[in-house]
Amino acid sequence: MGNALTSILSFAIGSLWRRRSRAFALGIGLALTVTLVAAVLFLTEALRGEAERSQVALPDVVVQRLVAGRPTAVKLDDAKALEGIDSVASVRPRVWGYVFLPALQGNVTIVGVDKGVASLDASALEKGRDLELGKHEMVAGAPLARALGLVAGDSLGLPSPKPTPPLVLVGTFGSAVDLYAADVILCDEADARAILGLPADEATDLAIDVKNPEEARVVAGTVLERLPGTRVVEKHILERVYTLAYGRRAGLIFAACIPALIALVVLALDRASGLSPVEKREIAILKAVGFSIRDVLWTKMLESLVVASLATAAGLFMAYAWVFWLGAPGLRGALVGWSVLYPETPLTPAVDFAQLLGIAAATVGPFVGLSVLPAWRAAILEPMDAMRG
Repeated sequence: MGNALTSILSFAIGSLWRRRSRAFALGIGLALTVTLVAAVLFLTEALRGEAERSQVALPDVVVQRLVAGRPTAVKLDDAKALEGIDSVASVRPRVWGYVFLPALQGNVTIVGVDKGVASLDASALEKGRDLELGKHEMVAGAPLARALGLVAGDSLGLPSPKPTPPLVLVGTFGSAVDLYAADVILCDEADARAILGLPADEATDLAIDVKNPEEARVVAGTVLERLPGTRVVEKHILERVYTLAYGRRAGLIFAACIPALIALVVLALDRASGLSPVEKREIAILKAVGFSIRDVLWTKMLESLVVASLATAAGLFMAYAWVFWLGAPGLRGALVGWSVLYPETPLTPAVDFAQLLGIAAATVGPFVGLSVLPAWRAAILEPMDAMRG
């Protein structure tokens, strides 16, 4: 049995070589389709993984005040009203906001650092040093610094409601935090208030750290009771938002890939439409020299299996290289899609074996299966009838 299967496989490969132009065309079309679909899946899962890892630094509960349904500044006194809640470890007023930069034609995020609070971990710095409070300094995301042509020691004047001293760049964030710091400028809280036009008795929102994360929902309910008119956002809700956002964008890209998927269907229909006269005569000759119907079907299935397997493997390899080696140019911006400055952090593969197996099964299975019917139709004919056409 093993020798027979080896002989059939050798004959199938030889048959493919004799029709290599057609096999190559089918394989290229199938590989490109797999590349596009797999790249979207690889990038989506990698970005979800990066987002989940970055959420470790997020507070358990965020409190925002709403006016006419829109977020507005909160009073610092609101923080004092929440400090006595059971399970609350700390309540931190945060000063941050967006500033439009004409040079980028987009917004950058200004984040204020309060006294006595470390602005960032040393490992997050790519170049330079951490900022010193009270000296009008800033630490910016590396993509932002490159887009503005800034190096350590350069000054940047930001648009603000009233004149403010320019900020001196003293360091840039490393690529490991690009996903959430690509367009961030970190500066002294006093500078951030001046740039954002935020009074000294107000903050953008309140960040609450909970002793037991399982009690975050109870804490959120208590906050709403003590501060009516506020919006409370729990950490697990943000995690769902990230998941849904990337899933929705991936769905839109898959919708844009419909022409490629149609091309795959056309390839499949080509396999199901029947065999060429040359292939029919070849099957008739095989029957005449002693091949059974089962042997003929095995031969055609192995031909399709070789083409589909090689094309799928090539497609998965090209998708992996596109996303994780080249950084997904042309695709990353569509999925990240939240800023004029897209994160440049190297992506960590997050696709498991089951997903790879699913892609392979969805590609190889139908392609091989559709080769059986036309081969069976040709194999059941008498050899002389088949050769006469």
